[in-house]
Amino acid sequence: MLAHVLRKWKQYRYRFVPWIAMTLKDRSVRAVQDKSQDKILSDQDVYTCLLNLFEGFYQGSKSSLGSDVYNTNLNVMDNVLGFQTERQPSVLRDGGFGVIVTKGIVPNGSIVSMYPGTIYQPYEPTFFQSLGNQFIFRCIDGLLIDGNDRRLSRFVYNSCAQRDRMGPYMTCDISWLTPHPVNPLAVGQYVNNQSKKFAANVVYQEYDVPQDFPFHLRQYIPNNHYSSGLEDTYLNTSLERLTRVVVLVSQRDIHPGEELFSSYFTIVH
Repeated sequence: MLAHVLRKWKQYRYRFVPWIAMTLKDRSVRAVQDKSQDKILSDQDVYTCLLNLFEGFYQGSKSSLGSDVYNTNLNVMDNVLGFQTERQPSVLRDGGFGVIVTKGIVPNGSIVSMYPGTIYQPYEPTFFQSLGNQFIFRCIDGLLIDGNDRRLSRFVYNSCAQRDRMGPYMTCDISWLTPHPVNPLAVGQYVNNQSKKFAANVVYQEYDVPQDFPFHLRQYIPNNHYSSGLEDTYLNTSLERLTRVVVLVSQRDIHPGEELFSSYFTIVH
C-alpha cells in the first residue's frame, strides 16, 4: 500500500505547485524571457505541418477501415514527417508509459507529438477533474488542458465533443481516449519529465488553430473547449474562440528507440 502511494506521489508531484515551488532551486528548468519568445517553430510552420499531416490522414481514411486506421496513419506520419512515434512502456523505472520513436530519425525542429485534452479557461471549474490527475497542462496565459484519458476527465471530453459535433461530422478527435488514436501524434501527455540521466529532447509550444482551418480536418485535432459558446460571460464580451493546441517540438535529432523527454518546468521572466 505504501509503495503504491509513493509511486503515485512520484508521478503527481510534478503537477503539485507547492512542491514545485519548494524544490525549484534543485530543478532543471527551461527559461524564456517572454511568452512571445517561447516558440521554436513559427505559427505558419506549425499550421503547414498539421495541415499536410491531417490531409494525409483524411486521404488515407478513404481506403482503411476500423482498427486499420491507426496503422494506416502511422504510415502516413512516416511518409509526411519521415518518422513514427508511439506510446509504449517507458525506459524509466516505474515510469509507466512514454513516447518512443519507433521508426525513422526525427530532425531537429520537428513536431513529434500533440498534447490532447479538454481546454479550460482559467475561471472554469477544474477542481473535481484535477483530483489525483497528473495530466493537467497549464499554458503560459493560464489556459488549462486536461489530458487525462480516464474517469471524469474522459467523460467530460467525450461529452463536449459530442455536444459540438455537426451532425455526423466531428469537430475534434475523440480517438485519443483509446489505445490507437487516428492521429498518432495525440500522445503528448505521456511524454515523461527529463532527469539527470535523460535530458529533455523536446519542448512544448502553444498554438491557436485559426477559424479558417479546413473543417474536414478538424476531426484530427485532439482538443476541444469545455465551454459551449463564443460568449464569455465572465468578461461579458463575445470572443473569437480559437482552439488551443500544444505541440511538442524536437530540440535535436532523435533516433529510433529513443524516448521523448520534456521539461515540466518553464519559467517566463
